[in-house]
Parts: sequence; C-alpha cells; structure tokens
Amino acid sequence: MGVDEHADDVLQVLAHGRSNSHHLCQQTGRGEQAVAETLAACSAAGLVTEVDRDLYQITSAGVDRLDREYPAEAGFLQETDLIHDAPTVKTVRLQGDRSLVEVQVDEDSVGTLAETVLRVLSDTHGDTEPLRAALRQVGVAPGDGEPPE
Repeated sequence: MGVDEHADDVLQVLAHGRSNSHHLCQQTGRGEQAVAETLAACSAAGLVTEVDRDLYQITSAGVDRLDREYPAEAGFLQETDLIHDAPTVKTVRLQGDRSLVEVQVDEDSVGTLAETVLRVLSDTHGDTEPLRAALRQVGVAPGDGEPPE
C-alpha cells in the first residue's frame, strides 16, 4: 500500500502537533479505517512515526512533503486542550494565533511546569496569590513570597 492523495490531509494535521487517530478522523473527516491505512502507509514511507500507543507525529520527511512552512511558535494563546495520551503522561496543547505547540507533562515535571508558569506570570501580573493557591490545592507547593528563580 503506497502513500495516497489523502496523506497530505493527515500530514497537515500532524504538522501542527502530535495527534491520535481519533483526532485525525475528526480533523480530516475520514473514517477510522481510512486514517489507519493512511497512517500505516505514511509510517512505512517514513513520513510519520508513532511515539506512543496511537499517538503520531510528523517526521522531517513528512514536513518536507508539504508545500508550506509551519511556524515554530504559537503566538498569543487563544485556546488550550488536554490530550490524554497515556495514564502518566499528559499532553497540553496550546493554540496560539500563529500555530500550535504541545507540552508533555509527567508526574516528575508537573512541578517544573507550574513553577515556570508562576515565574512567567509574576513578571507580567502583579498578584500571583490566586495562582499559588490553585497550585497548592493540586499538590504543587510553590514558594511563598517571591517567585522562584
């Protein structure tokens, strides 16, 4: 089975970030079997890779197949989604006005992400106590007083 004309639809979705087959079906309007066949053909051709069970990402060869450039940064945040990739790893998808970016978070890195968000917001927003309280509520204990270095 070769790469068909529908491969570009799947590659365009994957060019914006990792996706599972369900999301690819929603974005392309194609059925599960058709998407599965396209993913198998694209994987065999080296255009996509499966990074986790039913979680795919485009390769550099896949990006080269597409005709346009995809921005490396998302721009101003417009929307967020949580993608449940695996029981212990979650992907947070951030959609900006230019593109999508994704951050994968596991139990060991959730504190780092929370502290980073707190540090960034401390630079631009005066009162971070509501954020600190929310982080304490979910078990992340940010330092009180000054934002982390």
